[in-house]
Amino acid sequence: MGLGKRRREKVEVVSGAGLPANWPDVRRRRRRMRRCPAPWKAQARQGKESGGVRAGFSVATRSKTRTRTRTRTKGSASGANVASNEASTSAAGSGAESAALFSKLRSFSIGSGPNSPQRVVSNLRGFLTHRLSNITPSDTGWKDSILSIPKKWLSTAESVDEFGFPDTLPKVPVPALDETMADYIRALEPITTPAQLERTKELIRQFTAPQGIGLRVHQYLLDKREAEDNWAYYYWLNEMYMNIRIPLPINSNPGMVFPPRRFKTVHDVAHFAARLLDGILSHKEMLDSGELPLERAGSREKNQPLCMAQYYRLLGSCRRPGVEQDSQYLPSRERLNDEDRHVVVICRNQMYCVVLQASDRGKLSESEIASQILYVLSDAPCLPAKPAPVGLLTAEPRSRWARDREMLQQDERNQRNLELIETAQVVLCLDEPLAGNFNARGFTGATPTVHRAGDRDETNMAHEMIHGGGSEYNSGNRWFDKTMQLIICTDGTWGLCYEHSCSEGIAVVQLLEKIYKNIEDHPDEDNGLPQHHLPPPERLEWHVGQPLQLRFSQASQSVDKCIDDLDFYVYRYQSYGKSFIKSCQVSPDVYIQLALQLAHYKLYGHLVATYESASTRRFLHGRVDCIRAASTEALEWAKAMCQGEGANVPLESDREDEEESRKVKFSIYSKDHLRELFRCAVARQTEVMVKNILGNGIDIPLLGLREASVEVTGEMHELFKDESYNISQCFLLSTSQVACTTDSFMGYGPVTPRGYGCSYNPQPEQIVFCVSAFYSCEDTSASRYAKSLQDSLDIMRDLLQN
Repeated sequence: MGLGKRRREKVEVVSGAGLPANWPDVRRRRRRMRRCPAPWKAQARQGKESGGVRAGFSVATRSKTRTRTRTRTKGSASGANVASNEASTSAAGSGAESAALFSKLRSFSIGSGPNSPQRVVSNLRGFLTHRLSNITPSDTGWKDSILSIPKKWLSTAESVDEFGFPDTLPKVPVPALDETMADYIRALEPITTPAQLERTKELIRQFTAPQGIGLRVHQYLLDKREAEDNWAYYYWLNEMYMNIRIPLPINSNPGMVFPPRRFKTVHDVAHFAARLLDGILSHKEMLDSGELPLERAGSREKNQPLCMAQYYRLLGSCRRPGVEQDSQYLPSRERLNDEDRHVVVICRNQMYCVVLQASDRGKLSESEIASQILYVLSDAPCLPAKPAPVGLLTAEPRSRWARDREMLQQDERNQRNLELIETAQVVLCLDEPLAGNFNARGFTGATPTVHRAGDRDETNMAHEMIHGGGSEYNSGNRWFDKTMQLIICTDGTWGLCYEHSCSEGIAVVQLLEKIYKNIEDHPDEDNGLPQHHLPPPERLEWHVGQPLQLRFSQASQSVDKCIDDLDFYVYRYQSYGKSFIKSCQVSPDVYIQLALQLAHYKLYGHLVATYESASTRRFLHGRVDCIRAASTEALEWAKAMCQGEGANVPLESDREDEEESRKVKFSIYSKDHLRELFRCAVARQTEVMVKNILGNGIDIPLLGLREASVEVTGEMHELFKDESYNISQCFLLSTSQVACTTDSFMGYGPVTPRGYGCSYNPQPEQIVFCVSAFYSCEDTSASRYAKSLQDSLDIMRDLLQN
């Protein structure tokens, strides 16, 4: 980013004292110029340019054209060139002291490892603290000047943007080994037994000892950081996605529900689909032209630029199954002049290729796209033969689907079909409605659903987005490998299912909300569809042999079994939202995470390893790390909030719940004590959150150390085979904040058979939760957890509202 109107001056330092002799006069002239009108400033600049400034001291301004000039000085020992920060202003002072100070500043080598920007900042702050504490009152001029320099300018020698941040994103750091191990022990304390914890501490002592391999593998990661853009990216990608062999729907792919539409005719369906696809195409054009706005952090080093790489992976990408490891198809960032853009539309398991932009006829208009969609809607139901549900195979375990895909590719037509699907911008699924009774069990006292489509409620709609409803409904009307599947149902239900490996939810949500808001802000009342003389969309015909025919039956049974096991519930907590939480001077995310911990403790009497995604987009190719909400502080607070009550695991009836609520309960802790424990839990959760987003979490470093131990020694260290490590990696509570500006929500299944999944969307006056579990686990219940969550949020309000 250029500096724009904010101009920075560059000072060329003369030899000797390090500053020009007339420095005080120059400072006075600058102060006068800051107070004077613009025309006078221009005249003053002209005067300076004509010789008003002493030789050897030149002032240059930076224009909006982003022209960058770097001044380089030689280090006294190594002779290496070090780029000076052209945006920072030199400080004044007595000759010897100023020269010593700037000699110290020039000696910093900007890079990574021990000379990383973070280490430079720390060293520089320590130096300045020591140096400034010993100056005399007469030296305060240069002290004030150096302290006025933005912190970020001191952290890098590269050029900076208008907010003082480096123009290039920093690399993901490798935290100090002892810091990672200390935080790891602290994370284990509330979820392991004392014996388990003591064994882990002994393994850590062995791992980090001088003769252990910890220092070697840590240095291996530091060297890897030097050599690669993001040392952790493929470790993380393979661990989270590519190496996972279980099916994508429910286990990996989230589903998102938008406010339902009102369709009167099939023309309405086609027209709405066309507007969505036109918005997708416009967004793609913006990406290709490089006009995607740069996002910046909203807090914690506010305005720091964020990595935008995942936004470019949303359209035209696809995951490919492998027998042992999956891979990704990612489109080229360079747009070819003769490149066509198309989508694949699936209706009643029939697949069609709809070209949205072609080199020979340009981009289709909305009405032209609508006519193509209308053709699909009229053609698919009228075909005599029932199509092979090839899309159903993408819902199978990954290794099994990989072998099926290999069989499909033996036919040339199938190869071309797979290529068209994988290179399509998106897949559009035109669905039939699910039955109204396709719902999870609720609980007495729960708030009613807000969105409805006929007799379908929000939970029903979410099921359709996550998995399609099974082989008898729409699960064959999908391609679960595709990064973005837009789903439109004829009853007005709509949303998407997205494959998670290419991008986090924020990029997907922002794209669809932008398109949706544009549709809402610019309604088109004309429902007529003009006739266009375009060739009809190409229908993809599959050649399926006998072995694959047998696989369809097997896939139907396994998919239906997985769907029947999903216990999913959309719950709206409407007593208060983030407005009240902010009035308590607590981050809404921290508050809700502690509510999730309390809800779990109320049911089970203990805490479990909890995953919350933390964006690391402040770093090059950053994705996420894990905020661990199960802390010792949260455990002590949850115990006190439950006033010594035991676990409430049995799934009691609603009547028993009512009888329980009538019992007289005695408080053994004062509210002041509970509030103090709550503040301690908040402080700890905030600390963990900030560490993660600034690149100092524990899960990514632990993963790196684990993989590096294999790459360095040929085998995994015992520390990562330890029982405590396995407990820490089994996330029985997997959570994520999915904030939406519309009344939408996103949900997913648990990541372990005995666990819960819980996404949440905090709104000003309510919080929308999507809670999931598996019926096959006798100890979990989505509606039961939602009820405990309701109770927890209620008693937290009672604790804090006054």
